[in-house]
Amino acid sequence: APAHCPHAVARRPSWCATAHLERSLRLVQRGAMGTTRKLQQEIDRTLKKVQEGVEVFDEIWKKVYTASNPNQKEKYEADLKKEIKKLQRYRDDIKQWIAKSDIKDKRALTDARKQIESEMERFKICEKEFKTKAFSKEGLGQARKEDPKEVERNKTRKWLTDALNTLQEQIDAFEAEMESISSAKGKKGKGSKSIEDLEAWVEKHRFHERRIEQIIRMIDNEALAPEEVNEVEEAINYYLSDNQEPDFCEDENMYDDLGLDELPDDKGEGDEEDEEDRKEEPPPLPEKDKKGKKEKEKEKEKEKEKEKEKEKKAKKEEA
Repeated sequence: APAHCPHAVARRPSWCATAHLERSLRLVQRGAMGTTRKLQQEIDRTLKKVQEGVEVFDEIWKKVYTASNPNQKEKYEADLKKEIKKLQRYRDDIKQWIAKSDIKDKRALTDARKQIESEMERFKICEKEFKTKAFSKEGLGQARKEDPKEVERNKTRKWLTDALNTLQEQIDAFEAEMESISSAKGKKGKGSKSIEDLEAWVEKHRFHERRIEQIIRMIDNEALAPEEVNEVEEAINYYLSDNQEPDFCEDENMYDDLGLDELPDDKGEGDEEDEEDRKEEPPPLPEKDKKGKKEKEKEKEKEKEKEKEKEKKAKKEEA
């Protein structure tokens, strides 16, 4: 973006972004084994469209800040909005594919999702400028000083986005381990997790992923203040860093003080979800599931023993 734009986000040049997405496309093509041909073709087409969309977005972005005619500027602003909406729709498809277990190499999809989200952040800043009238008191104030509240929101968004990325990396690792166990025909090494355990961890991570995405939307809509959200930062970081430790003990009520189920959740286009999803309970930890199964098995064994004793007594009485 031109140097005279005070709120422009520093980013890699267009050719660099293009090269990055081309590399990502090649990575997905290498991971085509295990994915149906039809699905792989759809993924390839979407990644190509993302690559083209990012280039178009960048070109329009430059025109917005170089246009001298107010009418032209308005037209470019409208074009920029259309382009980001297209990229958001591609992002929705990409998020669904990332969640699929039959897609093995998800690096290209993750790279494309991050690229779109980077453009979404740029658009948010640009959109805010659209709404600020030229030479108004607010406009002049922005040039002199950035809003302290927005600075705090950006800091909170940053660590939440980092948490989402960490969750996705761990999910990818779980799915890779599941694939390794499946390819070994169900065999596992000493101390390894079972596929059931790994699936439970993926489900657990998905729950936290949905909650954090909801919190980010709340911050964007000013339904939650950054200082409220920062109260759960320590609990989220503990979950991310220690969830595979033997003595890990999760705080299942970490989101309760935020009142996420009671707050209105204004969703952006393509981010619709069922009302029930917002009120879901956190899935239990795999270890707890195991204990439950063992207890049930013991109860069944006790019942069998009691039945055997009754049969023995009945036989003795008959004799």
